[in-house]
Amino acid sequence: MTDKQPKTTYRPHRRGTKTRWLWLPSLMFGDGVAVSVLVLTMVMLRRMGLDTADTALAIALLSLPVLLRPLFEMVVTHFWGTTKVWILSTQFISALSLAAVAFTLHTSSWLLGTVCFMPFFVGSTVFYNIALHRFYIDTSQGVHLSQVRQQNPTSQQDTMVRWCDGEMVTLHSSTSQHHNTTTSIMALLFGCGVMMMIAGNMEVVTRNIRYSWSLVFYVMAGVELFLWLWHTIFLPGGTHGYAKPKPTMGLHRGEFRISLRRMLKRKDDITALTFFVLFLLPETLLALTAPLFLIAKPHNGGLGLSPQEFAFTQGTIAVIAIALGYTLGGKAIKKHGLRRWLLPSALLLAVPGAALLFLSYNTAAPLSIVAAALAAGHAALGFALSMVKQVVVRFTRNMPDNTLRHAIARTLIATPFVLVGMFAGAMLTLIDYQHIFLVATELSIASLTVAAFYLYRTRKK
Repeated sequence: MTDKQPKTTYRPHRRGTKTRWLWLPSLMFGDGVAVSVLVLTMVMLRRMGLDTADTALAIALLSLPVLLRPLFEMVVTHFWGTTKVWILSTQFISALSLAAVAFTLHTSSWLLGTVCFMPFFVGSTVFYNIALHRFYIDTSQGVHLSQVRQQNPTSQQDTMVRWCDGEMVTLHSSTSQHHNTTTSIMALLFGCGVMMMIAGNMEVVTRNIRYSWSLVFYVMAGVELFLWLWHTIFLPGGTHGYAKPKPTMGLHRGEFRISLRRMLKRKDDITALTFFVLFLLPETLLALTAPLFLIAKPHNGGLGLSPQEFAFTQGTIAVIAIALGYTLGGKAIKKHGLRRWLLPSALLLAVPGAALLFLSYNTAAPLSIVAAALAAGHAALGFALSMVKQVVVRFTRNMPDNTLRHAIARTLIATPFVLVGMFAGAMLTLIDYQHIFLVATELSIASLTVAAFYLYRTRKK
């Protein structure tokens, strides 16, 4: 009796294939929760009595781990485990951190507790985001797409073949991208909209700010804990973590230097790196000052919105508008290409600052006007962000060190926001909101210039 070796064929993992819609949206929802918590933290600090300058500095310092993303990518690469381990462990740490913050809000040491525990949450969310984006790994080195199509005739050009920690699944890229965007928007609406409104209503009912915000952070900790339990049950992976090769080129110590030197020698790469730093420069002034302007009292030059009003305008209307703008930008790129819409999107980056400048001269404007102005500004921003994403795709596509390139691109995009945010509080002590919004509007000239430079340097020879 002889043993015959079975022919190696493409067989998607049964569990990964049948249950992918039980964990794919929830992964993206967990990613959106991190942004929501930062917005909640900013409003909470102001409601608890921290001044504007210190609040802006605190949020900027909490965002510093984002700048260490390439280093964190190297840590994840060298860690002997799976991306599932990273996802589960970081979500558990996030839940504990938020619960600790919620507990300290009842005490007189609430500020010390927030400063001590929130960095653990932010750091874990950066690792979570890295693990999330590495959970799908291209299989160009392992399985040919034609092999998949032979056994799955319905597979078309938009099929993604990915390893989920060693388990192969197929996903349609357009459907996957739509669900990812939808679930991320739902997370922002839940955190910045629903939970912010609950906090405001609890302040009115209980007349106790500390109790209200403590309850909100307990709920967010519960959400993280639920996601941890959910992914523990349904997330594929585990023993197959290194069953297949993963593209970690550039994330090892020697390769990092080689890849970085290679980027700095290529004109197209230098152009893209410059684009990442400067294109969103107008928005860097608005990222922290705009929310602070909305909740600042009128005698301080702000609109004086309550948490409920902030939840409606910034947490609901603005989030929906930025999603619509992002979707329209993606459709425009798909239909006409990036080169046609990059310059118009640079001009649109003047709209957010102009809308806030209008509101700064009309602080008594009704809530409907405030919502309409914020919707216009965020829709324009969403349209521009879709262009940035396409440039990132071009920067990383078909490159052996694409993981490192993706990390560097995201870091460079975030760097101006963090650095400018550190000085946002100091700027507000020297100049008022009107001058900041005016400068942000004028900085769209820098966006237009860098966009034109990018188009010129990447033109077809």
